[in-house]
Amino acid sequence: MTAILVTAAVLLGMVLQVFIPPGPVTLVAASVLAGAVLIVVSLLAPGRLRATLSGFRFTSTLLVVLAVMAIGGTLILQGKPPEEYATRYGGFGAIIVALRLDDIFHGLPFALVMALFVAAVISSATLRWPVKARNAGFFIAHVGLLTSLVGAGASTLLARRGMIWLPEGGDSASAVMVEKGPTAGQPAPLGFDIRLDKFDLDRYASEYRIGFYVAEPGRDEQGREVMATRLKTSFDACADGARCQKPDTSKHVLPGGDTFRVKAWYPDYARVARPTGIEHGTLSNQWRNPAALVEWTVNGQTREELVLASRPQWLLVQPPRSALLFEKREEEAKAYTSHVTVTRNGETRTGIATVNAPLTVFGWTFYQNSYQPAGGPGHMMSGLEAVHDPGVPWVFTGFFLISVGVAYMFYVEPRLKARKSAAAAAASTTARAA
Repeated sequence: MTAILVTAAVLLGMVLQVFIPPGPVTLVAASVLAGAVLIVVSLLAPGRLRATLSGFRFTSTLLVVLAVMAIGGTLILQGKPPEEYATRYGGFGAIIVALRLDDIFHGLPFALVMALFVAAVISSATLRWPVKARNAGFFIAHVGLLTSLVGAGASTLLARRGMIWLPEGGDSASAVMVEKGPTAGQPAPLGFDIRLDKFDLDRYASEYRIGFYVAEPGRDEQGREVMATRLKTSFDACADGARCQKPDTSKHVLPGGDTFRVKAWYPDYARVARPTGIEHGTLSNQWRNPAALVEWTVNGQTREELVLASRPQWLLVQPPRSALLFEKREEEAKAYTSHVTVTRNGETRTGIATVNAPLTVFGWTFYQNSYQPAGGPGHMMSGLEAVHDPGVPWVFTGFFLISVGVAYMFYVEPRLKARKSAAAAAASTTARAA
């Protein structure tokens, strides 16, 4: 029975989704309808079907199938244009698109397996009906699981997500263009106005590094094939994370097995006179004219070169595909913060959104996502990702109920059963004495 139900759900879903495209509505509607039909059938015709749905073996099988689908959804790109699959997977790209494997988690096979899972949870919960103090933990845990599933369904259908770009000290925004979900591409009203009062940008100090670059095929703006140089990895000049109080002179292994190391760093390079002659040296410990004496080994042959950051020079590692470059790292953003004012029906609130601390107000959560220059010097535009997800409270409520149910099963129910056993034993002793 387990094999028949699970196999039928997967195969039927694969056939039907040729005609019914994947999507949030497809996922939720198919899961609810199929799960409800299966539950009604199991209640009207109790016996082997209901016993199978309530069994641990059935649930374990479903979890394995869901895990396999999750692996497939991880290994195969999801939600990309059809041409991207042909480019990435070659001949298999057309098969992936034809079988709708480009949206596994919104497809009918996944929906029907989730319907079986919902039916299994409800069938297991009804086995403990009517609920008593001695078995309440199991029932509460299953109610929590169903609550989380309901919240996940609500998130799939009702969640809205999009970007809002706010100019510093400029106009406010009252809507967001939805990027994901059933209403993608349509504006969603926030229900309030949000304005960027101030944008703070904190940058790292300039540092120096050895960059490992690789030439890879790509396309220019006209679609022509070109060779593009891309930074694959970099090696900072500092071994201690500071402004090179302890320069890094260790040996590094590059992709392909080649190695390199910086034999000496010269923060303020100059040719200095020594008793032995003119040698490389530094005038100070300030990074004013940085240079590095690089030693690299390719195919067993070792070379050495002095390179200056002011005169970038490529050190070929695996000609002509890769090379090393001593360069100045541009000042990167360390942290950025948006100070905003939110107004709704005359009520005004102020808040701060940073990269690791989103701002939640009036049911919307704003994540600090990006920024870009706007207008004159010093003026910035903040990119905030706006998310409205009514299913999240239900999901966390379900987690809480699951935790309560499991704790009740492990700590309360054993004591209740022990107390009942003790009372029964005392009653039996009293009866024998009488």
